[in-house]
Amino acid sequence: MKINIAPYVTITPRIISCKSNCTITVKPRFNFVSLQGNYKVSIIPRYQYQYDSIREGSYYEPFVISAKGGMIKFSYDFEFEQEYVIQIKPVIEEGCALKVIESSVYALENDLYSKKVMKGDLHLHTTFSDGLESPEHRAVQARNNGFDFIAITDHNGYHGSTYLIEKMKGCPNNMVFIKGEEVHAKSCPVHILSLGASEAIAPFVTKIDDEQSRKLENLKKRFETKLAGNVNCDAFVAAMNVFEKIHQAGGLSVLCHIYWDAVDGTTYRRMGAPEQLIDALVKECSFDVFEVTSGAPEKDLKANYLQEAYYREKLPKNFPVIGITDSHTTLNGISIFGKNYSIVFVDECSEKGVIDAIRNSYSVSVDGVGNTICHGSIRLIKYATFLMENYFPIHDQIVQLEGNLMQRILEGDQSYLDILKKCIFDNKALIRREWRIYG
Repeated sequence: MKINIAPYVTITPRIISCKSNCTITVKPRFNFVSLQGNYKVSIIPRYQYQYDSIREGSYYEPFVISAKGGMIKFSYDFEFEQEYVIQIKPVIEEGCALKVIESSVYALENDLYSKKVMKGDLHLHTTFSDGLESPEHRAVQARNNGFDFIAITDHNGYHGSTYLIEKMKGCPNNMVFIKGEEVHAKSCPVHILSLGASEAIAPFVTKIDDEQSRKLENLKKRFETKLAGNVNCDAFVAAMNVFEKIHQAGGLSVLCHIYWDAVDGTTYRRMGAPEQLIDALVKECSFDVFEVTSGAPEKDLKANYLQEAYYREKLPKNFPVIGITDSHTTLNGISIFGKNYSIVFVDECSEKGVIDAIRNSYSVSVDGVGNTICHGSIRLIKYATFLMENYFPIHDQIVQLEGNLMQRILEGDQSYLDILKKCIFDNKALIRREWRIYG
């Protein structure tokens, strides 16, 4: 019987600069693990490798390394950007259970190697609109789920997000809180996220003054002859105006849940945006990001499936994407919070860092309802799936304690302040022992 004892050891580094010779060190994580004697080491590339047509396969012969000082060390040239599977087993196999170490490292080109990795949800509602929970409760539950950032995006409401930023100044944390709102402009069924803008957008587009009216009329004159006859021009220019206002405020504009399918049971009003209107907006492509994974319930996933197909067929190649839950609560049984999210690769762990990463297509959407699926560029999806298998399970388990302590402090127990500060410091050191990508 073969037993993989990889969870019992540390492997450093886990993230490597490719086209370089790197020394890998394997050490026991626990004192009941002993690494002694000679080991056979195989390093097997995941995606790019040489095929031998004579032998009809790709073979990577092991090399032998002696453990010294209770650890295993070896050097290797990681040529290409990809995952490399490392297999280590004793030269002499003793006993009925063969203890092997099988895990992976990832080699990256310089642009990705220099970046930190964060995950979070950028479309959340709170008691500042129609959500059930306060912004700070959403922050605590986000950390409990391993999230490094969130955006509160209440309906035509910016102040839930700014309230959270101020509130969390009194609670130590290692999270990023992003200013946001979900904008519904007057005479427009399209929902648009504003992320990172310096001011609220809704007041400018929900009550139309003379200046805004003139602006909309000018936009209408510009586009009305270009639009198909079945596209409502007023709705189109209203959406275009929102995109422009978000850009003027330095924010990121996100086209939301385009296949949201809802009918008001009281008034029988069909909600959502007609497909021909979405097509016209996508053709113009004045928004920054596409919400490819939305808050579809587990019993009806067709909206996400359609959005995923739409993204592949109609958006420009490698167009920026995010994955979100659009959740209004974290209650088990009625919420998918924590299942869908975005992974971003940032230069700095800040609001600006997250916004810039997404704007520059350094993001992946994760659809975790049903079978987990990633969306974005193939390059980033490969890296993201490696992280989901190897990094985030460790990361999420460790930072969950921070969420529990944050809850105590936000409930008014200040005696936990120093404990939380030390916990954040220790967690950084613990994760960074293997993973340089933690912010």
